[in-house]
Amino acid sequence: MKHLFAGLFFACTLAIARSQTLQPEPVFAFVGTNGLTPQGDLVQAADGNFYGTTSQGGTNGYGTVFKFTPFTGALTTLVSFNGTNGSYPRSGLTLGNDGNLYGTTYDGGTNNAGTVFRVTTSGTLVTLFNFYGWESGQSPNGLVLGADGNFYGTTYWGGFDGENYVNFGTVFKITPGGVLTTLTSFAGTNGDNPAGDSKLTFGYDGNLYGVTYRGGASNYGTVFKITPNGTLTSLVSFNNTNGAYPRSGLALGKDGQLYGTTSHGGPGDFGTIFKVTTNGALTTLFYFNNSNGAYPVGPLTLSTNGNFYGTTAGGGSIGRGTMFQITTNGAMTSLLSFNMTIGASPNSRLTLASDGNFYSTAPGGGLGGYGLVFEVTTNGGLSTLKSFVCNGANPNAALTVGTDGNFYGTTSAGGDAGGWGTIFRVKKTDNSFTTLLNFGGLNGGTPYSGLTLGSSGEFYGTTYQGGISNYGTIFKYTTNKGQTMLATFYSTNGANPYAGLIFGGDGNLYGTTYRGGASNLGTVFKVTTNGLLTVIASFSNTNGANPRAALTLGNDGAFYGTTENGGTNGGWGTVYKVTTNGVLTSLVSFDDNTNGAAPYGALVLGSDGNFYGTTSGYSSDGTVFRVTPAGIITTLHDLDSYYDGSAPYAGLTPWVDGCFYGTTTWGGYNGGGTIFKITPSGQFTSVANFNLADDSAEYSFYPSGYYANAALTPGGDGNFYGTATDGGIGGLGTVFRMSNLPLLPPGGIISSVRTSGSNPRTATLTWLGMTNTPYILQYTTNLTTGLWLNLSTNFSDNTGAWTNVDATATNSQRFYRLKH
Repeated sequence: MKHLFAGLFFACTLAIARSQTLQPEPVFAFVGTNGLTPQGDLVQAADGNFYGTTSQGGTNGYGTVFKFTPFTGALTTLVSFNGTNGSYPRSGLTLGNDGNLYGTTYDGGTNNAGTVFRVTTSGTLVTLFNFYGWESGQSPNGLVLGADGNFYGTTYWGGFDGENYVNFGTVFKITPGGVLTTLTSFAGTNGDNPAGDSKLTFGYDGNLYGVTYRGGASNYGTVFKITPNGTLTSLVSFNNTNGAYPRSGLALGKDGQLYGTTSHGGPGDFGTIFKVTTNGALTTLFYFNNSNGAYPVGPLTLSTNGNFYGTTAGGGSIGRGTMFQITTNGAMTSLLSFNMTIGASPNSRLTLASDGNFYSTAPGGGLGGYGLVFEVTTNGGLSTLKSFVCNGANPNAALTVGTDGNFYGTTSAGGDAGGWGTIFRVKKTDNSFTTLLNFGGLNGGTPYSGLTLGSSGEFYGTTYQGGISNYGTIFKYTTNKGQTMLATFYSTNGANPYAGLIFGGDGNLYGTTYRGGASNLGTVFKVTTNGLLTVIASFSNTNGANPRAALTLGNDGAFYGTTENGGTNGGWGTVYKVTTNGVLTSLVSFDDNTNGAAPYGALVLGSDGNFYGTTSGYSSDGTVFRVTPAGIITTLHDLDSYYDGSAPYAGLTPWVDGCFYGTTTWGGYNGGGTIFKITPSGQFTSVANFNLADDSAEYSFYPSGYYANAALTPGGDGNFYGTATDGGIGGLGTVFRMSNLPLLPPGGIISSVRTSGSNPRTATLTWLGMTNTPYILQYTTNLTTGLWLNLSTNFSDNTGAWTNVDATATNSQRFYRLKH
C-alpha cells in the first residue's frame, strides 16, 4: 500500500529565527516521590524511628526528610522541599534538646544559598535561617549540638575576611531560634571548602574539630580546631602521601584522639584512615588498596567494643564499596562488599542503634537503583530494609500518541521493580502522569525505544535487556490487559534491540537488534503480532554493523535503515535497504570525512521520495543528509556545536511547513542540546536551546530537561512533544512541549498511515488539523485520473486529531487526502 504525503505539506519557511533564549516548556518531570539518593547519616529519635534526608526526589524533586520505622519497615516522607524552604539536603539531621530535628539544605531558600531548618517528628518544618553568601557563608554542611544548646556547623562556600569575599567556607553557630553567628571564615592556607558529611566534632576539651576538603600547605585539605568563640587553629595539612581530600567529619575515640578518613591519597590514591591528637600529631593507620575498599567519604563510628566502623564508596569485590572495622592500632578487617542489590557507594555515617546494630543509607542500588536504607551487624551481616524508588527515569525514546489522544512512552531506568524502566502515560488535557508498567528483568528491562501503536489501540515495543537470557524482549501492551510477552532474544536470533518496531505492509512487525545473529553484529527480524519471530538478515560488518535505529518503510515496500558501525569506509556506519524476504543491500558507507559518521537515528521518508537522516558525528559535530532509494547521498548541513548543537542521535520529524525538525543531544548556546529545523534543500535554523545544570549548584537543573535523544512527536495541537533523558526538577528527565511552530493548514495533514492484514488490507489513518472541525477523507487508486472518492466525513476532536479505519483497501495501492 502506498502512503501519500505529497501535496499535504506547505513549502518550508524560516520564520523561526535562531534564538538563544527560546526553550522547550516542561510538561512533566520524572521524580522519586519518596526521595532519591540519600547522602546524610540517620539519627534515631526517642520514638525508636530513624530520620534522614534524601538529596533529590520528593514531590518537587528537591529532596526530602523521611522517617523509617525499623519494626514495620515503613518509610514515610515527612517533608518534600520546594526550593523556597530549601533544596538538595546533603547532610543528615541532628536531634535537638527539644526533641525536634535540625538540619541544613545545600541550596534553596530565599537566596538559593542554603538553609537551616527545624522539623518535628511529624513533619512540620520551619526555616530558621537563609544563607546569603558573604560572611554568612553558602551551602551549609551538617550540624552538631553543643553543650550550650546551640548548633555548630560549616559552609562549603562563602566567607569574608573583613574586606573581601573569600569563598573558602565558614564555621558558624546558630541558636534553636535561628540567630546565626559566623565564627570564622577560612582563608585557604588554613583550610578551604569543608565538604561532604563534614560535621564538626566536640573534643573532651570542649573545642570543635573538623576537616576541610582542600586548602592547607599543599592544598590537599586540613584538620582544624576551633573554640566555641571562633579561634581557629590549623592542626594538620595533608600532603597526599599521608592522605588527601578528607570529606567526612571526625570521630572522638575513648583515648581522646580524633579518628577520620581521607577520600584520596596514600600509595594508590585510594584513601586512608588516620588518627590525630588535639595538638595535631597525625598517625596514618591504614592505606586502602582498592581490593579492600577505596575512597572513604563517610565518617567513622565508634562501637561499644572500642573499634571503629566505616564504609568506602568504591573498591571491594565489584567496585561498589565496602564496610570495614579498624582498631585504634590500625588492624583493619574488611567485612563486606556492596553491590547494586544491597546498596552501592555508601557515603554516610553508620549509626549505632539501640539494638546494637548499625543503620545507614546508600545513595545507589536497591530496587530502583536510587538508594536504600540498610541494617548491618558488627560482623557484616547486612539486611536491605527499604529502597527509594522513582516513577521512571531517563526517557530515551519518542512519545507515541494513543487512540485516546494521550502520550505514551518508556523510560530506560527507574520504576519500583528493580530500576529496569517503565511504560508511562501523560494526559494531554492536564499533563497528569501515570506509570502503567514497571519492567522487572524477566518481563524485559531498559527499553531505549518507544512504543508502536497497533490497529486496535494496543502498543508494541522492545526492551534492550531482560528476558530469560537478558538479551532483550518484544512485548505487547494494552491499557486494559497489561503486558503480553511476544518473544525473547537469545543472541542467535538477535540481541539487545535499541530500536522500536514498525508495521510492514503484510501486517507483521519489523525491527533490528544491535547485536546477535550470525556474526553478533546485529539482525533484521520479523515478528507476527502473535510472537512468531524470524531473523530475515544478519549484518556482517561490510554490509553494516550494530543498527541502533528503527526501520523505515519505503514506497517500494522495502525497508531502509542505518547502522552505527560497519561498512567499507573504515567502519563508520551505513545506510542499507532490506526486503521482507531478507535481501540486504548496503547503499552508503559513511567515511567520517565527506559524509558523516555513526548514524543513530531512523530515516524519514520525504514527500519527494527521498530519505532524510542524521549522523551523530565522530570527528565532527554531526550532519543532516538526504539519500535517494538508490543510495546517492547528499550532506545537507554540517552542524556547528555552539550555534547548531551537536550529536543528533534522533531521526527527523516532518512538519506541515515542509521542513524537518530534529534534536541534538549536546551543544547549543547552553550546552544541553538544541531543537532545529531544516529544509529539504539544507537551510538550517536552530529553533530552541536546552540548558545544562547550573554550575553554581551541584543538583540544580533547568526544568525543561536536557540531552534530548529522541525524535519529536506532533501532538495534534500544533505543538511538538518530546523527552529529555536528563534534567528537570528531579534530575531524571522530562517530557517537554515545543510550541511557536508554524500553524497547521486549514485542510489538515495526514500524520500517519498504518496497514495490517491482506486482501482486504486495513489502513488506519490519523490526521492533524483544526480542533472540532469537519473533514472529508478521500481516496483514489490512480493519481492521473483526478477521480477522488469520499471515504468518510468526521469531526476532529478538541486536540485537532482524528483517526479513521479503511477496512476495504483491496487495491494494490491507494492514495488518501483530506478536504475541509
